[in-house]
Amino acid sequence: MNVKNLISGSLAMFAFAALLISCEQKPATTAETETEPKEEVKPALKIAYVLIDTLTSQYEYYKDVSDNFQKKQANAEATINEKGRNFSAQVQEFQRKVQSNAITQQQYESEQARLQKLQQDIDGLQARLSNSLQEEYQKEMNALTDTIRNFAAAYAKEKGYDFVLCKSSGIDNVLYGAPQYDVTDEVVKALNKRYAKSSEKKEKTDDTKKK
Repeated sequence: MNVKNLISGSLAMFAFAALLISCEQKPATTAETETEPKEEVKPALKIAYVLIDTLTSQYEYYKDVSDNFQKKQANAEATINEKGRNFSAQVQEFQRKVQSNAITQQQYESEQARLQKLQQDIDGLQARLSNSLQEEYQKEMNALTDTIRNFAAAYAKEKGYDFVLCKSSGIDNVLYGAPQYDVTDEVVKALNKRYAKSSEKKEKTDDTKKK
C-alpha cells in the first residue's frame, strides 16, 4: 500500500528596499537656491535561512511522526496481506472442489457469491485504511508545519530577523544563501529542546491521569 509522503515544502519570500527622496528649498534675497536631494535609506533587512532537508532529518518531532506513521502503515499492510492470503486459500479450495465435482450447482453459485463479496470487503477495507492513513499523515504534517512556522516567527522576533527563509535541496526560490546566514543548526537545537520539554510534560500528565 503506497501512501504518498507529504512531508516536504518550501516558503517563498521576497523583500525590497525603497528610497525616499525629499527636496528642500531655501529662500534667497535675490534668487532661489536649490539644495541637493537628500536620500533616506531604510535599514538593511536582516535575513536568515533554514535548510529544510537538514531540519526534517534532525528534528525529533518529525522523526517521531514519521516512525509512528510507518508503524501504522506496516500494521495496515499486514492486515490486508493476511486477509489476502486467507482469501486466496479459500479460492483455491473452491477451485479444487469445482474441479473434483465435489459441490452441487447451488453450492457453486452460493460459494462464488460469497467469495466475490469477501473480495469486495477486502478491497473496501484496503481503501478505508489507505484513506485513513493519508488523512492522519496530512493532519500530522500540518501540525508539524504550524509548529515550525510558529517557532520561526518567535525566533525571528528574538534574533531581530526580518525574514527566515526555507531552503531545500530541490527547486526552490532561494537559489543561493551565504553560509553565514544559515541558522539551521541553531533552529534544530532549539526545536528539539522545546519538543523534549513538551514530551516530558505530556508523559507526566499521562502518568498523573493513570494514577
